[in-house]
Amino acid sequence: MKKNMIITNLFLSCLAISAGLLLSNQVFAAPVETSNTQENIIAKSSQQLSQLKETKQHFSNKKKTNDTQVSTIEKRIKIIQLDLDQLEKIKTAGSISNSASSKEDQTISMIPDSSTVTLKADPIVEKKEQLTELRQKQDRLKEDNQSLVKQQSEVAKQETQLSEKITLVKKQQEEQTKKMDTSSTIVAAAKTHLGKPYVYGAAGPDTFDCSGLVQVAFTAAGRSIGRTTVDQESAGATISVSEAQAGDLVFWGSHGSTHHVGISLGDGTYIHAPVPGDVVQVATVASYTPDFAVRVL
Repeated sequence: MKKNMIITNLFLSCLAISAGLLLSNQVFAAPVETSNTQENIIAKSSQQLSQLKETKQHFSNKKKTNDTQVSTIEKRIKIIQLDLDQLEKIKTAGSISNSASSKEDQTISMIPDSSTVTLKADPIVEKKEQLTELRQKQDRLKEDNQSLVKQQSEVAKQETQLSEKITLVKKQQEEQTKKMDTSSTIVAAAKTHLGKPYVYGAAGPDTFDCSGLVQVAFTAAGRSIGRTTVDQESAGATISVSEAQAGDLVFWGSHGSTHHVGISLGDGTYIHAPVPGDVVQVATVASYTPDFAVRVL
């Protein structure tokens, strides 16, 4: 009973871990993961993976112990069965010998004397009881092993899910790191041109128009984005201005006929080349609000 309780508790622990995995999956399904969230997912999943490995090892050790006991019982059953076969042969031989005695002798032999009668247990019955007990124990161990195999299989599936989750989150981290590096390069490249005059149709190095500044900044990060605002607005997915992060583009005008573009800095500001007579500068969405944004990276 104690053994079964231990296994049951371990399996319930696995189910709890499985529930944790489902919760983790819900978190992981969020559109955008922060660095802290990713680290928490990896740390929690790694801890759960370690627990699963310990649980699986316990199941494996328990099954080996059961297998050893089953093997020992099988050997014991064979020995007892041989003893039983011999006892039954002796009993059969004794029955033939007794049948030759007279009925009177049998009657007299059944009358106890005045001394105390000691009843001896039948060895054949004892052997059969031992066999029954051993076979029942053997069956219980085999059933226990079947349960252990199923639980090992469930734990193995959860291990696979966790390993895949960790790999996926790490890949996401790498992609976000690359994106951040690219965004930083774009923003840094644009900032090197702060204060340079706006000239229509110019794309550096000393003067810029709005789309020319964007083109040069993205080229510095190894990205080709087109020369005009219409080209650039088609380079990614449309998002709201409030969603814009560093490296995203912000546009003025309607889709297909935009007339101005800037590079978001991710904090409600952007860098752009405004109008003739002005210079490349940083502005806020509150002072000059874009109509929409585009996520290129």
